[in-house]
Amino acid sequence: MLQYEREFLDKMEMIMISINKKLRPLIEKKLQPFGITGSQYHILKMLKCEGAFRVTKLAEIMNVKPSAITVIIDRLIERGLVERCHSNKDRRVVTMKLTKDGEELVETVGASLRQMMGAFFSHFSYAELMSFYQLYEKLDKVIDEVLAEEK
Repeated sequence: MLQYEREFLDKMEMIMISINKKLRPLIEKKLQPFGITGSQYHILKMLKCEGAFRVTKLAEIMNVKPSAITVIIDRLIERGLVERCHSNKDRRVVTMKLTKDGEELVETVGASLRQMMGAFFSHFSYAELMSFYQLYEKLDKVIDEVLAEEK
C-alpha cells in the first residue's frame, strides 16, 4: 500500500468514526420520545419502504441472526406497530408487515429525523448533495458485493 493510500484510508476511517459518534446520540435522542431504538426504527422503515418481509430476510439485510430480529419484532408486535401474517398458500411462511400505527410512527419519526438531517445538509449545494448521495450509494453497493464474496 502506498503512503498516500494509507493516509487517505486513515483519514476516511477517522471522519466516518467522528460522524457516527456525533449522529448516533442525536438520532437516539430523536427516537427516545417515541420509545423505540435505532434497530427498531430501521426495521419499521424497511417495512414501510419495501413492504412485508420474512424474519430471515430482515436478519440478512441487517446482518444479524434471525433470533435477534425475532426479539425486536416481538417488541414491535407488543406495541401494535408490526403484525405477523401467515401465507394463504403455506401456513409455515410468516411475514412481518407494518400496522396502521406502525406506518404513522414511521412518518412521524421520519419527519423528525428529516428535520434534523435537513439542518446539516442545508449547508451544501444541490450538486454537492447529489454527488454525496451517489458516492455513498456506490460505497453501499461495493460493501454489499465484498460481503457477498466473503460468504
